Amino acid sequence: MRRPSSWRPPSPCGIGPSRTTGPSRTCAGRWRPWYPIWRKAVRRHLKVPESLDGARLDAVLAALDPHLSRRKAKALIDRGAVYLDGRRCRLASRACRAGAAVEVEAFQSRREEGLPPVEILWEGEGIVALNKPAGVPAVPTREAVAGSLLHALARKRGVPLAALRPVHRLDAPTSGVFLVALEEGAAAFLGRALAEGNVEKTYLAVVDGSPDPPEGTWSLPLSPPREGIVTPDPSGLPALTRYRSLGPRVGGTLLEVRPVTGRTHQIRVHAASAGHPILGDRRYGEAVSGAAPRMLLHAWKTTFPLPSGGVRTVEAPIPEAFGKG
Repeated sequence: MRRPSSWRPPSPCGIGPSRTTGPSRTCAGRWRPWYPIWRKAVRRHLKVPESLDGARLDAVLAALDPHLSRRKAKALIDRGAVYLDGRRCRLASRACRAGAAVEVEAFQSRREEGLPPVEILWEGEGIVALNKPAGVPAVPTREAVAGSLLHALARKRGVPLAALRPVHRLDAPTSGVFLVALEEGAAAFLGRALAEGNVEKTYLAVVDGSPDPPEGTWSLPLSPPREGIVTPDPSGLPALTRYRSLGPRVGGTLLEVRPVTGRTHQIRVHAASAGHPILGDRRYGEAVSGAAPRMLLHAWKTTFPLPSGGVRTVEAPIPEAFGKG
């Protein structure tokens, strides 16, 4: 007997037909959507770590994505969905050098929409350095876990959020290098290094006006944060910031800034208190908050010791918003 065109094979649970074109019930009796969860093509950007220098392209993909096997990685490469240093590569055995850029064309699911991009600048010895986009919380906030860079990294690695340990703070409006420890030992090691002043951070900031002198220090003590605001306070915590002018920019001056201490909002408050607020800073630079599409503060370079010995410097590309002199 010929089956009607609307016939569908029964579901394994025996609850109605198994549909590919309409809603159905799960075994728990809940409705689930029939439509595909995949929505649109996106490119994922990866960087080959030193630990994978010389490895095959399919092995690199499988190592960087816990959800990819070597077989699936090879299928992506054969399909032409993988780019090595900007050029499509269909050879799974192609050797990859450390630092090479790998892009993978994939489809983004509804569940993954809204996750910030995870760009790895360097990884090794239980530490990963990320390039945090401006406007993205580095860690979960009181309002939400989803949408933070740490949450996106956990989803990308397929690990619990609690397994990732942020080494330091980075304000949501600030972009640049953000260190995360993947292991408890690495987290403890870098925590000690920070406390002992062995981690050096270099920022770039575009400020209103031109500081005089063009090179110097800001040393106003700062209050602890109160309702998210930090103010200069003679009886507050010691704070020291070194700055150096790198030349004019549209609307202000580009500074290289090195915070010697690590107080909350230190660079932002020191610059504003000196009469040179950071362009786009809506909290401490109201008069120049609309002078830029984002706050022009970027964690440019971070130098830190490694558990095995030696020192590593990681640099985040300078965003286009900082312009040219």
